[in-house]
Amino acid sequence: MIIHKKPEKIILDLLYTPEPEMICEQIGRTGLPCLCIERGVDKENTHTENCFQNNTLIGDQLSAEDLKNALVITDSAQNAWEYKNQNFAVLVYLHEGNKDQIFTKNRYFIEGFEDADATYFTRIYQREKNIPWMIGETERLVIREMMPVDTDVLYQLYEDKSVVEFMEDLPANRDEEQEYIADYIDKVYSFFGFGMWLVQLKETGEIIGRVGFQNYEEEDTVELGFMIVPKHQHKGYAYEACEAAIEYMKEEFPEYQRMARCKAENVRAIELCRKLGIECRVVR
Repeated sequence: MIIHKKPEKIILDLLYTPEPEMICEQIGRTGLPCLCIERGVDKENTHTENCFQNNTLIGDQLSAEDLKNALVITDSAQNAWEYKNQNFAVLVYLHEGNKDQIFTKNRYFIEGFEDADATYFTRIYQREKNIPWMIGETERLVIREMMPVDTDVLYQLYEDKSVVEFMEDLPANRDEEQEYIADYIDKVYSFFGFGMWLVQLKETGEIIGRVGFQNYEEEDTVELGFMIVPKHQHKGYAYEACEAAIEYMKEEFPEYQRMARCKAENVRAIELCRKLGIECRVVR
């Protein structure tokens, strides 16, 4: 079963921010514990110490163990590089005081903390730690992102070729599919925040299908896709999974129009779209 993991704490390591304590207080309101590393400062209140010396962490209350399950927020390019180099989860704070620095190894940046909540910090942490996002949870199902280790399970789902009657099959080369999933996480999940997800039974952890949305050719429109393996069909799982996926999109991306395309002979899918209240465009 997938556990919705979150950072044990947020660690602020801000060298060029005059009042890091204020930011720590803002983050603390999210319910996540926040620690602020104190650095030596000169008379102009500019931090002068680096967090790392010869690849060794320094600081009164800072150790590799402290950082293992934490999300570190830093405004130092040097420290951001060092944290990343040691596989810690890093979020870079951009502001006027560090606008001339170049961050070469980091993927996630923030410019203010007023609207950031616990979910935002948790999702950044999960991206950095390669933990799949849980998209939705119903009475019987968990909807979550794919991982490269799910490759073999995906091929098991597609063993019954009736599932590809109305959808594209997987490539014959499993290594190719595993590379595709890794790239999909980086280029689709991380960039858009949505995509095709896995449907998992909550009670047993068995993966029984896929559901999700992909960009459509029309602007601000996404297309619903879904599949449940034959042995788990006729149990209401497809409706349950699609409903959870639609709710996620409504909450996270209300600006998108949602639709589906179904072949004329796929009567069950057309009927499911009708029950879900989503536009179904019948194609030949």
